[in-house]
Amino acid sequence: MLVFDCFAWLTGKARRGAVRRPADIAAPIAALALAVSAASPASAAALGRDYYTTDQLYSLTATWLVGVNITRKSCFVGINYANGVNLIAGLDRSRAEPRYYLMFGSKQWDYAEGGSHRVSLRYYGADAWIGTGVGVRVNAIHGVALEGLDKSAIDALAKASRVGLKIEGQAFGRLPLTGTRAALAVMDKCIDDVASGRISIEEIAREYEEDAVTPPPSDEGGAPKRDTAPPESDGSVPKREPEAVVAQATGTGFFVNGDGYLLTSAEVVAGCADAVVRQGISAPAQARILARDDRSNLALLKVDGTAEAFATFRGTPEIRLGEAIAVFGYPLTGYLSSTGNLTTGLVSALTGLADDDRQMQISAPVQSGAIGSAVVDQAGRVVGIVDAKANLRDNGTEEKPSVEVIQNVNFATNADMAKAFLDANHVRYAVAPPGDDLTTPAVADIARKFTAQVSCGVHE
Repeated sequence: MLVFDCFAWLTGKARRGAVRRPADIAAPIAALALAVSAASPASAAALGRDYYTTDQLYSLTATWLVGVNITRKSCFVGINYANGVNLIAGLDRSRAEPRYYLMFGSKQWDYAEGGSHRVSLRYYGADAWIGTGVGVRVNAIHGVALEGLDKSAIDALAKASRVGLKIEGQAFGRLPLTGTRAALAVMDKCIDDVASGRISIEEIAREYEEDAVTPPPSDEGGAPKRDTAPPESDGSVPKREPEAVVAQATGTGFFVNGDGYLLTSAEVVAGCADAVVRQGISAPAQARILARDDRSNLALLKVDGTAEAFATFRGTPEIRLGEAIAVFGYPLTGYLSSTGNLTTGLVSALTGLADDDRQMQISAPVQSGAIGSAVVDQAGRVVGIVDAKANLRDNGTEEKPSVEVIQNVNFATNADMAKAFLDANHVRYAVAPPGDDLTTPAVADIARKFTAQVSCGVHE
């Protein structure tokens, strides 16, 4: 139910080696619209994973991530698509003459590192491009990188509505470029912040150096033992031990009081140390994960500051079978609206899977990314939290297997479980009677104001 963006290079602190200045590397390409510098494609393999990692998050929207890469001494944008294809674009300022780059990658690909691969890009609303990229690998991701590009490569992304991608003649669909122009504008601001020193590459590198030399806690108790080995003397950043592959997960949560506490599904933040919260097109905010309960599939988050709007739980009388409900969330990151989506339906059953009384069944459509959304009644009161969806059922036999699509069968943790979870964590919340039924637009407005997208890096 979660959207796991396979951006091993876009989330968390990846393994890093010495910060080094790359040779004058670029893939030779026959450009119809894009100009590049010439070099050997095999040499691009020397770039390694350090050139495609996020060393500091700059901005996160529902569609694009903007990050800083210290090896390239600049910034990039990245997006993950529902078909598993990932795209990043950025500026490399580690060489005398700054150049741009593009990279397409996927967990499902197996392009050889250092190999030359024919790439065709058809920009809808702009120009077409055919050329040669080089195979790279970043953790579990195999990709094809186009290095040493001119600014026109980035301009083509900004102008087009979508891009058709082919590698070695195999088509990977038409990838939407919704919000690309705005994301690239944020990237340009990030680049300016790095160039002006408002973002310090050296300071970010020092964080890695400090992490690299910080000893683990002593098994014998007391103060940890400090490594007495002499520091590196060549000015390079010490190498760190490899960390687990990191993926990006997105879901939905909602504020439960004005102090900045959010409730979401434990599934949304499983394996995460912290999270990022965003409402609509607002700037993202860091959030601490305070508590998780796998039994109720609930998690509690906290952002600094206050929440302008927060949810109210429904009191008595409780929700009844057949009552109308609505769900506002942030499903299908990169495809649907970055400002959230509303779906409506009915309470189909007052229990969940196998008569689980911790859940209720709802008919409102639920997509990936909407897990953790509040389920509200026609007065805008919270009656549940989106928990899971069912969409497949094997109704065949061993001799004649078949699969049936189950439509509009989704489940939510009931509000009583949520209130008990908040009580256990000493978090205050509001409760009120159902009140008068409102129009659907009015309910949507209430839910939208207290709902937020939740994103985090998952260590696999």
